[in-house]
Amino acid sequence: MHASTMFKALVALAAAITPAVADLAVTEPVASTTCTAGQSCTVTWKDNGSSPSLAQLGLCTIALYTGGRQQQTFLQPIAYPTPIDVSTQLTVSFVVDGTVGPNDSNYFIRFSSTNHTQTNSTTAAPSLAFSAKFSLAGMTGTFNQTVLNQIAGSTGSTSASTASSTAGSSSSSRTSSTRSTTATSSTSTPNSGFKADSSAVYVVGAAAFAGLVTLF
Repeated sequence: MHASTMFKALVALAAAITPAVADLAVTEPVASTTCTAGQSCTVTWKDNGSSPSLAQLGLCTIALYTGGRQQQTFLQPIAYPTPIDVSTQLTVSFVVDGTVGPNDSNYFIRFSSTNHTQTNSTTAAPSLAFSAKFSLAGMTGTFNQTVLNQIAGSTGSTSASTASSTAGSSSSSRTSSTRSTTATSSTSTPNSGFKADSSAVYVVGAAAFAGLVTLF
């Protein structure tokens, strides 16, 4: 392939997988937040003035996650499987399940729109929004090696896995912004394969998260 043709192809591919910034800005939790197992943790958000609007995002599922840019693990439902309208409800609270992981600073909230999809997606991938990474304390669970690899930035697995390996309390050398980031995934609908079992964590692939620099 001619060099100029290859360059154009690479540019086109990058444009196809780059997440589009949306307008849901998570104002709580932020990077300095610590929520405690067995206690209520509050999630709040606002319109940051970018497109799409909160009304366009509409109904969203919300859940607690951990992981990295390309692979993320569903830990606990917050507004799932029944979504809420993020344009009319700007806050939600949940009681932290202490068994989903260890004391750690690599937790975040993920929103997944059931109404809005990435305009250049060929698979109708949903628009996603993220809080900054924050801490959970008083936890009694563990992360298995797959999850630890995700946090470290490794590829990880895309199949379901249980949190059976001892992780201890791992710390992250990466810093998180107190401002949230919204993106659009080019992969399949998140949260698929989730089961109501607090002893397990479920891996969700998201290959188009290269732009989530404020989260990771």
